[in-house]
Amino acid sequence: MKEERTCQNCESVFIIEDEDFQFYKKIDVPPPTFCWKCRLQRRMMWRNTRVVYKRADLGNLTLFSAFSPDSPLKIEIYYNIG
Repeated sequence: MKEERTCQNCESVFIIEDEDFQFYKKIDVPPPTFCWKCRLQRRMMWRNTRVVYKRADLGNLTLFSAFSPDSPLKIEIYYNIG
């Protein structure tokens, strides 16, 4: 049994297959109301892939990071020699 649904976000039509309904029932979650592209977009929106900051956390070694220098996070590097 296939079911066509309309995405709440982009209003495109997407299909949910019978196997998908079985999986949702197995893990006890409702079927999606967003298409796969909109779901992926929502999952990935927390990622920072456009802004890179120059950091000097390790003294004279300059690094590039996704975290700003104002961030309380510090960069650590572990060397595995051998």
